[in-house]
Amino acid sequence: MLKQRIVTAAILIALLVAALFYFPIGWMAVLFGLFIAAAGWEWATLSGLKKFSAKIVYVIGLLIFGVLGMIGVFQQPHLVLSFFLAATLWWIWIAIDIFSRTDFKRGMFTTFNGKMVGGFLVLVPSWIALVYLLAQDLEAPRTLLYMFVLVWVADSAAYFTGSFFGKHKLAPQISPGKTWEGVLGGIIGAVLLAWLCGTMVWNYDAEMLLRWIGLAGITGLVSVIGDLTESKLKRIAKVKDSGKWLPGHGGVLDRIDALTAAAPVFVLGTIVLKF
Repeated sequence: MLKQRIVTAAILIALLVAALFYFPIGWMAVLFGLFIAAAGWEWATLSGLKKFSAKIVYVIGLLIFGVLGMIGVFQQPHLVLSFFLAATLWWIWIAIDIFSRTDFKRGMFTTFNGKMVGGFLVLVPSWIALVYLLAQDLEAPRTLLYMFVLVWVADSAAYFTGSFFGKHKLAPQISPGKTWEGVLGGIIGAVLLAWLCGTMVWNYDAEMLLRWIGLAGITGLVSVIGDLTESKLKRIAKVKDSGKWLPGHGGVLDRIDALTAAAPVFVLGTIVLKF
């Protein structure tokens, strides 16, 4: 199982790095769209859609909504800040809902309609965020790769910190294995990566480095909410994995859950902090 996970991860990482630096922006938008479509299919399944045709309609609607949103963001630059601010507030709302309830079967993503709409609001902004960030300048592929690594480092650091030092449960009904110590470890991992990249890759001055580190910490923290959101959906559906697309890793949604929350927040940070 571990060997399978490593092989799958190595292939995906190699393909992603090659695509980021060699594919034109249009191809990357399509590639990201394929991942979003696969995640949308899994989301529809977890939400209770059973008919093949119904899932197809849901995924097509998701993609249409995403394309229209992307056109709006690129053609109306004055709306960019508002769009990503709204996406960030959406994740803050989800966090409040998760931590203010003791019964995970209540609140957001518990009704059929809530799950259907929620899938659009979770997946579409992340797709738009990835494409928008990649379209900014010649440095964009490196910045986007950094964001991917940042989320992965935060997740890995949280896992290992929680495994060794975790005592205080984060959201036991939703994800029993996650702890507050793990969250802190994830943030520390993200901050250390930001410090290393900020000093060795981008050569930021003290003020810019402080902003960069702050954004990394916030992104690492928010990524946990994306993870918990998918965990809640799976817990309600009584399944372990969102799908079987990726050998050893479960479904696509299992791999990008943290990214769905982190991407729009990271992009908002780059806009507000002027990176």
